[in-house]
Amino acid sequence: MSRYLISSQCFFDVIKRRNLDAELWLQTADARGIYADDICISAITPMSILWQLEQALSAARAAPETAVHPVPVIRDFIDQANRLFEDFARDDRIIAMDHRIAHRWGDLLDMRITYLRDGEPYDLPSSTKVEIATALVGRGDFPFIYVDYRQAGHATVPKLIVENPEDYVPVR
Repeated sequence: MSRYLISSQCFFDVIKRRNLDAELWLQTADARGIYADDICISAITPMSILWQLEQALSAARAAPETAVHPVPVIRDFIDQANRLFEDFARDDRIIAMDHRIAHRWGDLLDMRITYLRDGEPYDLPSSTKVEIATALVGRGDFPFIYVDYRQAGHATVPKLIVENPEDYVPVR
């Protein structure tokens, strides 16, 4: 039985409810034999997502009244995120950082892992390295498959198995 750890970016795409690839991956997981109990998130995911949404909400509130005002959309994202986080927490599917994950994260801090964003390279943030460390350590003796949009940087992390949600969605 494989277990999966959804990246913060993929989880954020699920929250948006816009039929993005990660949401479709999650919706079709059961049909592929992946059940809710097999899908987890890192303890850092709620903090990362809610921090980003709070930053966006503050910026939207500060925008001039003539600007497009996405406050209701951002509030909807926050509500959806909190509902999903509660579901994951209730089912014990939020993986806390323990000493093994912290140790692996320490190893990753020294690694330069570069991703592309808008065609430009950037260094992977420390919070994402925590997610990757969590995927590598897993739960018990079983590492997680990391559900993330595939990047060349994934190949630089030994033993990291990545499932790209773009590869598992129905043809549109």
